[in-house]
Amino acid sequence: MGNRTKGELRTRSGCRKCRERRVKCPEQRPICQNCRRLGFTCRYEVKLNWQHVVLYECDGRVSRGLPQDLLVSIQGWMFLNIDQADFNPDSLQTDPEGQLNHSSKHSADLEYQLDAFVPYPQYLPPFRLGEAEGYLWSYFEQAMALQIVIDPSFNPYKDIILKMACSQEGPLFHCVLAAAANQLQSIGRKEYEPCVWLHRAKALRLLRAQIDELATGEGHSTGNGTSQDQVIASTVMLTFFEISKDCSDSWTVHADFAHSFLSTRLRDLGKLRLGSDQEALLYFAITYFVSHDILAATGGTLTEAAEMVTEMCKSVDKSTILALTGCSRDLLILISEINQICFLVGQSYQEPLPPAIQQRRDNVERLLHQLHQEVPDEFGAFKSEFAVIAEAKRLAAILYLYSRVDGAGPSEPHVIRVTSQILSLVPKVSLRTHTGLWILFIVGTLGIRPECDEDRKLLLSRLAALQQTRQLASVKKVRLIIEDVWKSRDLRPDKSQGWSILQGRKHGAISLA
Repeated sequence: MGNRTKGELRTRSGCRKCRERRVKCPEQRPICQNCRRLGFTCRYEVKLNWQHVVLYECDGRVSRGLPQDLLVSIQGWMFLNIDQADFNPDSLQTDPEGQLNHSSKHSADLEYQLDAFVPYPQYLPPFRLGEAEGYLWSYFEQAMALQIVIDPSFNPYKDIILKMACSQEGPLFHCVLAAAANQLQSIGRKEYEPCVWLHRAKALRLLRAQIDELATGEGHSTGNGTSQDQVIASTVMLTFFEISKDCSDSWTVHADFAHSFLSTRLRDLGKLRLGSDQEALLYFAITYFVSHDILAATGGTLTEAAEMVTEMCKSVDKSTILALTGCSRDLLILISEINQICFLVGQSYQEPLPPAIQQRRDNVERLLHQLHQEVPDEFGAFKSEFAVIAEAKRLAAILYLYSRVDGAGPSEPHVIRVTSQILSLVPKVSLRTHTGLWILFIVGTLGIRPECDEDRKLLLSRLAALQQTRQLASVKKVRLIIEDVWKSRDLRPDKSQGWSILQGRKHGAISLA
């Protein structure tokens, strides 16, 4: 056999096995001739390219898709309620009238269609990606980012995080890859477990370096805020990663750092002229950490930094908070006020409550009952979905007030009434995102009585469905806490405990946002 030339040994678009063997791939799809003849598994990886090349190939209608092995397991993805046809441009068909049709069938819980099919990543890093990196980047953008938010038209993970991550090979880029690798390994793709720790370690090392540069004045401290923005976005994604991975207390370390860093950034607003992307990132990060801080404090393992949180919350516009949390800014502030009242109650050691604290408590109850969370028309087809989530959270806040401040147990008449109202809305809360997790936690631990087996079944079924579609560690932890509380109530049915039943449980910090 004659010697192969150097050009024949290389193949840029061939299958993975031919590239590993360094032989020329004939590139037949789905199985090339070499792999068919030798009995190998034939796989084609995602090929990321420069934007001008991609746009040229789009005009030429060159068909591409996700890797074949990823398409096989597509039904197992979390953050995903779509099938292979959504990624395959060949599946776009025309009906008899010449109108464009999509052949994919969405799940019952996903009631919207994508506005337009984008067969290639929207944001392409200018630096070279390896095969595994390209695979992870594509997975995060095309699968995960689409299903983290309620309204796909307002998606900071896609429009802010990915856009910034592709600007440089900094900590944020590796945070994105670590998050994608973690989700893949959690659904059985164990080959990606080394990638989880590799990219997490790189992200932490680069983040520490940028923070050190800012501390010594060597970082980009000008109006463009490149380093500051990388630090903020990376901290968001590291928190996201830790909550998804095992929801250990490590996510609170990132959150604590974010509070002080964001406070400094807010003070800079008056001195520096931030661009629209920078402002969007700042308000997204504030909403992310404030909502986590306020709701985590309701679980009893964290103490909210009340004054700072309320100030930050008021700095963000109402539409941003509603879009990201599913409830109004006013409701978040009222939940924060309940947390503050509970802190004062714990310090006073008086029964009944001192007049000043009782007045604050009565004022919060009045405001919660009067609160009308208007959902703007700009949310379009998702307006009714937002309205259900917002109302369920308002009722959960009332239940939280009765249980934590008043010490009311599940058998109290007013608690039974509110619990019944919440449970009537639970089946209507969409499972596309984990926005409803706090609702399930509050009604499960504080509202459902031991004798209400049907209510318990409903709650467990919703948690199981949420876990099946999300695979988040925070969902697992919520279920464990709820089941632990139910066991305690079953053992002591005569002892009607309110929120105090959560105290002393060693479940650690929990993310409920």
